[in-house]
Amino acid sequence: MSSILFVTRAGCMLCAEARPLVETEAARRGHAFEVADIDRLDWQARWGDRVPVVLRDGVEVLSGRFTRRLIRRALR
Repeated sequence: MSSILFVTRAGCMLCAEARPLVETEAARRGHAFEVADIDRLDWQARWGDRVPVVLRDGVEVLSGRFTRRLIRRALR
């Protein structure tokens, strides 16, 4: 089982669209799922405005706009 971290920002419409897709696929695969706000963690220097970002076990696997197919591949 992997740990999935979904990095988001308040008011991000792309994040709001992507989160349920990533969360559903993570649950389907048995991965732990967490959400982190990029602004609260002061990660702007790392990702800037490039949200959402998905980390699997601490490694970036997705960012920006992505499809269901890409989510499935990244969370295999």
